[in-house]
Amino acid sequence: MRFTFAIFNKHKRKIERKDSKDFSNVLISFIICTIITLKYNTIIFATNIVDNVDNNIIKEAFFNNNLLLNETSYKYSELEEKAKTETIDYSSTQEEIAMDIVANKYDSDVLVFNSQDNYYCDVISETNSYQKLNVCGVEVINYSSNRNIDFEKILAMDDIFFEQDDEVTMYTTHTSESYANVPEYSAPARTLDGKYNMLNIASNLSRNLNIKNINTVCSLNPHDYGEYNSAYTNSRITLASIINENPNVKVAIDVHRDAIEDLSFAPKLDIMGYNVACVMLVMGIGYEDEPNPYYERNLKLAFEIQMLANKIYPGLFRPMIIRNSVYNQDLMANSFLIEVGATGNTIEEAKLSTRCLSNLLNIIYNH
Repeated sequence: MRFTFAIFNKHKRKIERKDSKDFSNVLISFIICTIITLKYNTIIFATNIVDNVDNNIIKEAFFNNNLLLNETSYKYSELEEKAKTETIDYSSTQEEIAMDIVANKYDSDVLVFNSQDNYYCDVISETNSYQKLNVCGVEVINYSSNRNIDFEKILAMDDIFFEQDDEVTMYTTHTSESYANVPEYSAPARTLDGKYNMLNIASNLSRNLNIKNINTVCSLNPHDYGEYNSAYTNSRITLASIINENPNVKVAIDVHRDAIEDLSFAPKLDIMGYNVACVMLVMGIGYEDEPNPYYERNLKLAFEIQMLANKIYPGLFRPMIIRNSVYNQDLMANSFLIEVGATGNTIEEAKLSTRCLSNLLNIIYNH
């Protein structure tokens, strides 16, 4: 507001020398500046939670005032209480065991990152909109304006290691995304029922990591119920709160489904006779004038995961996407967005993908 009042005072001095007709113009300028400043401050509040503010107060205000939490929504409070009382089902299905058998062929200390003598990055094609690259066997589509990302430097960075008590958090910015074989209550390929949307997929990822003895913090907050365009602002508040309240959280995963609402699009992979939904990493490096401070570290982890997957589950990962966005990945290092399947996949295929991802993270945690 200091900026707004400075403008007002400047114009006030001019008013003393002008007639009353000019006052209306000054007043209009003041009102416009005030509106812009208030809007700017609101954005700052929504996207940057100050450490000295009580997170419980912030969350209470968020949940009380946000349209996500209405009488027809799958409410946060109900989900939170249910999560506190439910015990983890550690029994594994035949399909999940098959995913483990494939992964267990590789010892936990398998070296797939620093085992290469040299790293390479080949540009396959390039247009004004994007460039396609082959980065050590990982297909990358770079939609960002930065066409000079030093991939070889990123790959040569020290491997990422985690301690035994380091935790993984997962949340769902586009919570309502669902799959071909589930009820579609709110819109095509979307549902507010947490049993069938991304809350189920995130919960399955959390469960599968817990089975591997990796501790998790799984957010059950819905972020796009009725407010799709505010989803990232909402999920940013959730992730910032998790980070502030859980110092052991070292990895943040935003769990999505491919946004293409085409029921015929169902990328999948046959693993030991079972259909598994293909997944895709989407990375935000920030903007030209404000790069994401963690983008290199985030890309390093993303490449570790995808290079490992190329050895254990070849074909499971689609090309990695890089954009001029942040996707909340600027809040902490080791953050990534993963799209689990597409609209045409079944929810069962997507759940098997989370088992594969948990196996990959387990190897990284233990190597």
